[in-house]
This record gives sequence, structure tokens and C-alpha cells, in this order.
Amino acid sequence: MIRLGQATISLERREAFLDGRPLRMGGRAFEILSVLLQADGRIVSKNELITQVWPDTVVEENNLQVQISSLRKLLGEKEFIQTVPRRGYRLLKERESPQPLFHPVSPGTFASEDQETIDPDSVPVYIVDDEASVRTALSRLLRAEGIAHRVFTSAEEVLSADLDIGPACLLLDISLPEATGLELQSALGQRGHPWPVIFMTGFGTIPMSVQAMKAGAVEFMTKPFNDEQLLDTLRITRQRAAMAFEQWRRIQAARKKAALLTPRECEVLPLVVEGLSNKHIANRLGTSEITAKVHRKHIMEKMQTRSLVSLVNLYGLISSEPTFGAQSPT
Repeated sequence: MIRLGQATISLERREAFLDGRPLRMGGRAFEILSVLLQADGRIVSKNELITQVWPDTVVEENNLQVQISSLRKLLGEKEFIQTVPRRGYRLLKERESPQPLFHPVSPGTFASEDQETIDPDSVPVYIVDDEASVRTALSRLLRAEGIAHRVFTSAEEVLSADLDIGPACLLLDISLPEATGLELQSALGQRGHPWPVIFMTGFGTIPMSVQAMKAGAVEFMTKPFNDEQLLDTLRITRQRAAMAFEQWRRIQAARKKAALLTPRECEVLPLVVEGLSNKHIANRLGTSEITAKVHRKHIMEKMQTRSLVSLVNLYGLISSEPTFGAQSPT
């Protein structure tokens, strides 16, 4: 989230608030604001704004002026968007204003109505250990805490189980009878399960712990361990599991859209994201400007977006990897 004076803007969620109240901002106006924010104080020419906001439409300069005027009224401060004669527009940076304009805001400050979030307390724990006494003790502890869980005796049992594609975390013994805990973690990763892992062992060594952490483990715990320490680790891990799955879900949705692109459109996509005009794309690919324009239009349609900023975000998701283990999704 970005704060602009009294307004708060989320480019990713396409939301804007003024003094905490939702702003009714048209799609074109929001796209213009997005371009100006992304420019970070740089002067954006009128042609550049028109190309990015109306990529497939011929519009008059007056349309841009109307949207700029609307933005100024919505934001409540005309000085935020500066008109630079014969050059274009720019959003004033913090050092050019008597009051700070840009302030980072926590992503969780405003929740999107159409984005389902996952409650970390609903994330189940899968216990995988070949020792019955360990499984019983851990199951008793989690049951007392009201934590949903399942127990497994081996890696093979986990891989053959009918597990939902959803968030979860693993309490995983690193030394299992056949496939090891590390091998199970790798197999689950290949199946597309963004599940963070807490490794357990009765005889931990430094090389073993290093290997586990490099593989993306959240923690490497040596048995026997303190119940409170385990519960604290599980609380953090379940939070990460929820965040990782939400990010994984966004990535899958973006890749599903990208799968509709033709090979040629896949070539054009990074050039559009780079901010190149149709003319420059045509020169880069050795084709006509009209053809480049058609490719751009099809890309925007298939990716289900009208905003270049939104397309950039989708491209970032396509290029990213699901989060496994300790790292939190961004």
C-alpha cells in the first residue's frame, strides 16, 4: 500500500481510500495514477500516458486532461499531480512537498473484498514419524491445543494419501524407514504443494541441519523438544503456510491465463511489460506496428487486464516460484 497525502492506494488490489473511506475511482483514472506512481517523480509525457492507459484506442488529449482533473478532485490536493508545460505530468515526490506524500502502509491494513484470505488457525499439521511414541505424544499435544492434524508413519504413506490441495505444514522426521524426510520434501515440492517443513531428528548433526535448512526447512528440531518451543514454531509456520498458499494460488491463476498465449505473444509479453511502445516492439521483432498492436491487444485480453501496471504484476507472478519452507511470499 502507498499513502499519498490522506489517500491510500494499493496498486495490486486496484483499491484507493481517502481518510479510510473507499474512493470511487474510474478504471482509466486509476491506471493513470498507477503509471504516475510507478514513474517515481519522473515526468511522464502525454503520449506515454495515452499509450499505456489506452493501448488499443485512439483518444484525444482532452480525454487525458479530463481524467487528470478527476484525479485531482478525488485526491483532494491539486498540487499532487503537477502539469509540466509541453512535457507532461508528474506526481510530486516527498521532498518537493511541505508534507510527506508517500508513506509505506502494511499490506494487511485494508482487506480486499474479492480476495479470500486463509486463517492460519485453520492450517492443518501433518505429523510424519515412524516412532509410535512420538506420533502419540505429538498428536496428544496438538489435540489439546485444538490444532487439526493427521499422522503418518512413512513418506510412502503421505504420498499415497488423498490430500487436499490446500495449505498445510509438516512435522517431519528426517530419518524415515525408506524414503527420507528430505526426499519426501522434494517429492511434495515437485507435486506443487507449498508446504513448509519442520524437520525432527533424534540425532541431529550440523551437516544434516545445514542440508535441511538449504532445502527450505523452517526449523530443525532435535528430540526431545520443549512443547512451548514447538507450539511457537508451529504458530509461525502455519502463518507462513497460509501466506505461501495464497501466493501459490495467485501464481497458478496467472500461469493459467499465460497458458492461453501463443508463442509469438509470449515473445511480445516481456516487451510490453518493459514499457516499449508498439513501434519499438515492432522494430525489435521485425514486424509491423499494426501487428505489434494486435499482439498487445490479445495479450491484454487473455491476461484479463486493461492496465499495464496490472500486467506487470501478473508477469512477476508468472516468473516467480511458489514458496516452500522458510521464506515468506512477497
